[in-house]
Amino acid sequence: MFQRFAAGTTVASIVIAIAAVIVSVISGLKFERIYPVTILWCCVPVVWGVWAMLTPGAWMPRRLPLWGGFLGLFAGLMAVLVLNVPSRFLEEPVSMLVRVIAVLAGTLLYYLMWMLVRGAWRWLAEKTSA
Repeated sequence: MFQRFAAGTTVASIVIAIAAVIVSVISGLKFERIYPVTILWCCVPVVWGVWAMLTPGAWMPRRLPLWGGFLGLFAGLMAVLVLNVPSRFLEEPVSMLVRVIAVLAGTLLYYLMWMLVRGAWRWLAEKTSA
């Protein structure tokens, strides 16, 4: 169980650090617009770790990316359709088609990142069993 949590939080922490650097480099963003996102980003590693611990045992490790895709779908629906983050960043309305495409792209991105979580879990499992 701890290996699942460690794998999920490790990958999420690295991804968050990279995203924070990218957002810091992008010019023209006002701090007020990105402040709520930075607060949410602080919670992402813990959410990923807990989500990894909630993975059904039969899904480990083969279906772990699919499990992460479900998290991505949920996170995308909340961020793009409920919280309307794209419109907050751009300070203008974003069409529903673009928002739906963003949710689908986010789900795919989460699927791919959870492939890294699966790899981290396997690596930790090898190290602890040896």
